[in-house]
Parts: sequence; structure tokens; C-alpha cells
Amino acid sequence: MARMTRTQVTLEEAEYRFLKARAAESGASLSSVVRELVRERMECIAAASPHVGDLAGLITQSDFSGEDHDAVIYGRPTSGGAEGADGPGAR
Repeated sequence: MARMTRTQVTLEEAEYRFLKARAAESGASLSSVVRELVRERMECIAAASPHVGDLAGLITQSDFSGEDHDAVIYGRPTSGGAEGADGPGAR
């Protein structure tokens, strides 16, 4: 089992009643219902995020060489190999 962390949450009455009802329906504890709902939300967010494998090959039909990656990532103009006025790694 994963390491658990105890926390305290303040809920509105309707939220508490909802969780208690879900717990009673499933025969589970209120804590396990909260954990299940959090895991479900985490899975939804993860499913909506692109994975590296999904991005592979997206620019195979491109002139992008990686040399101008700052321009692509940060919207900076390409420097033609020279450092920008702010130096390396500046944002």
C-alpha cells in the first residue's frame, strides 16, 4: 500500500452529505470515497495531457533542426548561433 498522509478538509454540508451517501452506498469509508474521487480526477487530468510518445514524429516534415529551440519554446527570435543579450538560460 502507498504511504498515506493524514489531512483535514473542511466541507460544505452538501459536500459532506454527498460523500457520506456514496460511502454508505458502497459500504466504504468516507476517506476511501474521497481517495477514489481524487484518483479519478487525477486520471482524467493525466489522460488529457499529451505524452511524449504522442508527440514523437510531429515535426518530421519540418525544417526545424533543434538549433532554434528557444524560438519555438519561448517565442524568442532565432539568434543565428549567437547568445541573446540576456545570456544563456535567461527567461
